[in-house]
Amino acid sequence: MSPLGLVLYHGIDSGAELREYGRIAEDNGFDSLWVTERYFHEETFSLLGFLAAATQRLTLGVGVVNPYTRNPALLAMASATLDRISGGRFVLGLGRSEKAVIQDKMGIPYGDSRAALIKTVSQLRKLFAGERVTTQEGCNKLQAVKLATTPIQPQLPIYLAGIGTKGLRLVGEIADGVVLNAYVPPAYVRYAVAEIRAAAAAAGRDPNAIDIACMLVIRLTDDPATMRATLKQRIVRLFEEPYVGEILLDKGGFDPSILPRLRAIIKSDGEKAAVPLITDAMVDAFYVVGSAMQCQERIAEYRQAGVTTPLLLPRLEDYGAVATTLNNA
Repeated sequence: MSPLGLVLYHGIDSGAELREYGRIAEDNGFDSLWVTERYFHEETFSLLGFLAAATQRLTLGVGVVNPYTRNPALLAMASATLDRISGGRFVLGLGRSEKAVIQDKMGIPYGDSRAALIKTVSQLRKLFAGERVTTQEGCNKLQAVKLATTPIQPQLPIYLAGIGTKGLRLVGEIADGVVLNAYVPPAYVRYAVAEIRAAAAAAGRDPNAIDIACMLVIRLTDDPATMRATLKQRIVRLFEEPYVGEILLDKGGFDPSILPRLRAIIKSDGEKAAVPLITDAMVDAFYVVGSAMQCQERIAEYRQAGVTTPLLLPRLEDYGAVATTLNNA
């Protein structure tokens, strides 16, 4: 059976609630359970440590942390510990985060994010292998650091987040998998997979060995028309982001020429005023919305586009319904 994962949204209030989410995922045959890092909400490694004790067989993933807020030595310590206490079930997802969060809100110099990511992956691989690491250049310097504990997995999987050509090609060059962003249409997935596979082949790697994981925002409903109307403002916020809007529309099969007008309207009149520019077709492409049968068909569409591990991302209040209706049991 093809892999299928679940993603926990933010707003978890207690250990009992978190334990129940783990139980639901295992009972319904899901292969993995992922948490995301969103500043300033629940801390991801704390959640994963609890889930490692509360579950038995689920792969536990984080999608994604970054090379700035945790030194590579700390990332390696956390990853090796989680892999140990879970019995070899951890997947580390890394991404660049955003300058607006890292530097502007937290005061951490951002610099060249691609270089920081490349160096961090290299440092982590060496630390996981039990090597002593010294790096003097750039951020996150290490001086003769060696882990006292190493992961159970011979090569703990490192996935990277990527959205543009350079980021996707980096996945193909150095990563074990990709975590594609939520809110990406199947047409964009085909573009992303092609970039990753081509870069892997050029680097002398097996293109098919790279896992293509993609978070799919799920809205299970018998009234998709009404649901679409509530989702358009979130797409407005997505398109407001420079570059992100351009590449998702262009590679997703839509006309990016709406973006200057959309952003001008947001600036002058706010997000709600730009909602009429978002079509129902856009909602249907960027979300997985509808009945159980419609959602299953959409998940299959993403698999056909090249996703090897769909990660279903429902709202917390819908988590149980999505898990039992769209399960992998």
